[in-house]
Amino acid sequence: MLPWATLAIAAASGAVVAGASAIVAGCVVVLAGAAATFGWHFGESKRIALEQEIDGRSSELKRALSELEIAQAETVRRLSMAVEFRDEDTGAHIERIGRFSTLLAEHIGMDPEFCERLKHAAPLHDVGKVAIPDAILLKPGPLTPQERAIVETHAEEGHRLVRGSSSSILDLAATIALSHQEKWDGTGYPRGLKGEEIPIEGRIVAVADVFDALTSDRVYRKAFSVEDAIQMMREQRGRHFDPVLLDAFLEVLGESGPDAREQMRADPTALVESTLETYVTALQRGDAEMAEGAIATAIEDGIAPTKLHAEVIAPALRRIALLCENGEIDIEREHRATGITRRVLATLYRYMIGGTEPTRERVLLAGVEGDEHTLGLQMVHDQLAAAGYQTIFDTDLSAERLRSMVESRSPDLLVVGATAATTAKDVEVALRDLRMSHPDIPIVLGGAAVGGDVPRDHDGMKVLERIDESVEAVEALLAQSPAAV
Repeated sequence: MLPWATLAIAAASGAVVAGASAIVAGCVVVLAGAAATFGWHFGESKRIALEQEIDGRSSELKRALSELEIAQAETVRRLSMAVEFRDEDTGAHIERIGRFSTLLAEHIGMDPEFCERLKHAAPLHDVGKVAIPDAILLKPGPLTPQERAIVETHAEEGHRLVRGSSSSILDLAATIALSHQEKWDGTGYPRGLKGEEIPIEGRIVAVADVFDALTSDRVYRKAFSVEDAIQMMREQRGRHFDPVLLDAFLEVLGESGPDAREQMRADPTALVESTLETYVTALQRGDAEMAEGAIATAIEDGIAPTKLHAEVIAPALRRIALLCENGEIDIEREHRATGITRRVLATLYRYMIGGTEPTRERVLLAGVEGDEHTLGLQMVHDQLAAAGYQTIFDTDLSAERLRSMVESRSPDLLVVGATAATTAKDVEVALRDLRMSHPDIPIVLGGAAVGGDVPRDHDGMKVLERIDESVEAVEALLAQSPAAV
């Protein structure tokens, strides 16, 4: 405003000097003042508009950078989830770590920006496990000192994997990966940091990580109760854990109550449909991490493995087969989808089987020669094994070998998988022969439920309608067999 006022005064002075009357000089001052006011408002409006444009652009840039960082973190998170899904959990562990860590950070008053970054970074704490061989990572028994040393390299490997990024989220994740196995008393690894030498994000995640590990099922033990886990962690106050952070975390648990590990459940039907679409997309892209992540998330949200078999994995395989038949994807991509699903099923099987002991009847699951639909039969096998049946699983069996297997293994029940059109006649002959030589053996035909056809002659045999009815069908037939009477 000052330049415009100066201009008005100068104009009036000029009029007086020029000998103009007082009235003229006054008019000049009024006009100059009006012009000054108009000029100031015009300039001010332009300035405000420019500032708003700059602020808007800055906000857009910040939002774009934030979205980019989250996308980068999401990419690595999927990798981390795939690693956890290989391990003894389902991948749900990493989601809970993000939730617990954020709750703790908020409780101790960390700033909102830090808490938001921590939510995305904490789930990447164990991403370095990608460097650990399956033979060690999945070993059911105790590790040797050499194997333990290899497992402990995951902290350095995780740091190496995500460090050096322009993303503040991944930068935070790198610090967490390196420091979350350190202990307050200096006995942790990889660098033996002590007390506040350990970054606070590492100390936060250490508390969340141990609590979730203690309250989760493992292959070698059942989960501890929340109460028992709290007592065990209290014993490590000032040794493993930062005492202030541990006390704060216990306050968080006190506010959460007995459902501290729970989260809002999605509608089961909507979740299954969403998981199916995500899984199909993953198979089309050949994205194994995306596929495993979808299944892991569904398990965490309470969807049973048998339901995933019947309503996600099997329908997804049928869609992929149809896309291949229609020429929308090539045969190589279909084979890739089969390979991904085989890997998913193997990991899901480890989760299903837990500590189950095979104490029930012997069941032979047979895939016939020339039949490529073996993954459906694999799912039937996994459900029966998880239910405690002693399972024998073999595929690509000729009619002669099928009869031989029954003779040598003496199963209490036979499950025959899908049958290709080219082998249907041979299978029908083999089944009639089995009925003649072993009239009392119950037989379940997989057929369409596992991706194939049902032989025309199936009198007296149970036809499986749905994969998730496998255990029910076997139990019903065994209950009706003469041996059970």
